[in-house]
Amino acid sequence: MSEKLVVDVLTLDAVQCAACQYMFEAISALPEDVRQHVEFKEWTIKNAEGIGKFMELNGKVLPTIAIKGELVFESLIPTFEELLDALEAKATSEELKTAIAKARAEAS
Repeated sequence: MSEKLVVDVLTLDAVQCAACQYMFEAISALPEDVRQHVEFKEWTIKNAEGIGKFMELNGKVLPTIAIKGELVFESLIPTFEELLDALEAKATSEELKTAIAKARAEAS
């Protein structure tokens, strides 16, 4: 299997912050075919590790989604299509591109 696409979700806290929860759910609600090619993690700024990731990625606002280390959705929760477009733009594996095409076809 090819290397997974890394997606970081920078949040205040996906449990207590509604916008942060929606941002994290945008990723976690992707179809399984797509998720199996994506490695995603929430980074809460409530701990040192999360603050470190926020600083490393040069975060400016919360919540934010970064794909392959690039801030893509800053304080804007993406639609399903917008998220698929962003993942596809960063995808290097044909397996992920195929899974995204399948997800689009099933959604339409």
